Amino acid sequence: MYRLTLLIPPALLLIVFATMMWLIGVFFPFLSLNQERQLWVPLLIIMAGIFLIIMSSITFVRLKTTLNPMKPESSSTLIKTGLYRYSRNPIYLGLAVILFGWGVYLSNILTLLFLVGFVLYLNRFQIEPEEKSL
Repeated sequence: MYRLTLLIPPALLLIVFATMMWLIGVFFPFLSLNQERQLWVPLLIIMAGIFLIIMSSITFVRLKTTLNPMKPESSSTLIKTGLYRYSRNPIYLGLAVILFGWGVYLSNILTLLFLVGFVLYLNRFQIEPEEKSL
């Protein structure tokens, strides 16, 4: 399992999980919630995730440290300002929020399992190795 450590960039991981969530809707449409889709709710959720990512990235740029999640050892600063005062990983939180918004849009109960899987994978194979390098 250590082969998976820092192997998949988090943005690509988001795309992979979002695609799997969409496929669940295609192959298991009977698990979809029968409700009229309100586009503005998932859109607001996704926009909140994007906001977290942008604001966190701006902090990285201001402090002149790397945004590359695949090489945590090249980080030059431990960030403790901005959103990092409240969350150790606001960029990853933003990715999870985006995935949650996508799940709300798809309205399929199985998509929540993929959200949990995304967070568990990200924690084990991305966040833990990053924390060790700090």
